Amino acid sequence: MLSISTRPKLREPEVELLDANGRPIAFTRRSVAAPNPRGQQTYNSHPAIGLTTEILLSYYRSAEYGAPVRQLDMFEDLRERDGELAGMLDERVEDVAGWDYEVIPPPGRNDKPSVLAAGALNEHLQSKLEFRQFLAHQLEAVYYGFSCTNLMWDYEDGLVVPIKFFNVAHRRFGSPSQERSDEIWLLDGDKSTFGLIELEQGLWAISRARGRNPFASGLGRKTSWWTMFKLQGVKQFQVWLDMYGLPLAIGYYQEGAGDASRNALEDAVRSIGQDGYAVLSAQTELIIKETTHGGDSSIHQQWVKMCDAINTKLVTGGTLNTDVSSTGAGSYNAATVHKGRLDAKKRHDARLFEEMFARDIGQTFNIWNGFDRAAPPRVKIKIPWGDLQLAQTYEIIGSAVPLSKSQIYENFQLRPPTDPSDAVRFEPTKPPDPGKARPDREGK
Repeated sequence: MLSISTRPKLREPEVELLDANGRPIAFTRRSVAAPNPRGQQTYNSHPAIGLTTEILLSYYRSAEYGAPVRQLDMFEDLRERDGELAGMLDERVEDVAGWDYEVIPPPGRNDKPSVLAAGALNEHLQSKLEFRQFLAHQLEAVYYGFSCTNLMWDYEDGLVVPIKFFNVAHRRFGSPSQERSDEIWLLDGDKSTFGLIELEQGLWAISRARGRNPFASGLGRKTSWWTMFKLQGVKQFQVWLDMYGLPLAIGYYQEGAGDASRNALEDAVRSIGQDGYAVLSAQTELIIKETTHGGDSSIHQQWVKMCDAINTKLVTGGTLNTDVSSTGAGSYNAATVHKGRLDAKKRHDARLFEEMFARDIGQTFNIWNGFDRAAPPRVKIKIPWGDLQLAQTYEIIGSAVPLSKSQIYENFQLRPPTDPSDAVRFEPTKPPDPGKARPDREGK
């Protein structure tokens, strides 16, 4: 594996990128992975068609041994077919990736090297249009168990910076053996490496969901069961509708009716649902009878709703933040609790990305550019989390102990005033006095 812990300082554009032993890194080792070898990037085998419990378990076992392709294709299939699941997963990713971001030093590191390193990296990344797609792809690790992006580094304005983010499809990864099934390798090699390439440190950004095995982690392993059951319930409900949900067309013909009349009646019964009318002779009759038998169909709808509810709890932490109970169960307070759980999950997703960024990009940037004394820059995703409640908390704590002004600016995503003329203050609203009438508009 390529070590970056002892790389030499690189400041001049004509200096090549070097490995830990001072040897130049070949350009091919800096370039992105092959865009679409043998269709791997865009192909899907659609293994969720006809999915059963036995087939699902076989995909899981293969993934645990380090061959997750069928499992990952199945995750993509089920997500595409289950609109409820897709909507929740998209919301969880987009509500983090859609906000502004900034590269800043870690908390408590306001020394000059750390500030300079973070400022230089931030200046370059703010102009990268691919960065937001990179952020969204990394957040998908929550569902798939992992996400990998190939980083292409090169010189730009005298600094070694990432110039391209190539988000590689999840199905293009596996592990070299069952004994090393916790390692993530790229399926892009030749026969000499059994088609696998080890991911070199510094050239890849890798996010992993919590779990001992990246191919046996993530929400996809948990939601697939209930999406499969839901699709089976929908299929059974469709069968019920075909058998009992439509009116029954019955044709009568008189004894002695000719073959032409009987054939015309049969064609009319067969096509009445499509045509909506029929022209028959006086010797035949067509009657539409409403369905009155066939059992209760509500069991299928209840089954589908139960599967949706379980997946909703897995992805969002509750049900009242995505749907309103038809029974009237729930309350404003309960919905607030459920929303708080979803917000906590999104905060967790954002923190995992920020830690990955500092490890795989910030640290590499510092070492390749000679920022020896600087802390690894981190990215701050500017998501507002309950500003009113946070402000009230600051007001209570600030009455007892001094608070950091810079931290308050950062947490509320505010910009310090550039000079006194740029500063503005708002007087706090006075609480109402029960013994006094509220003044009118003229102050009386």
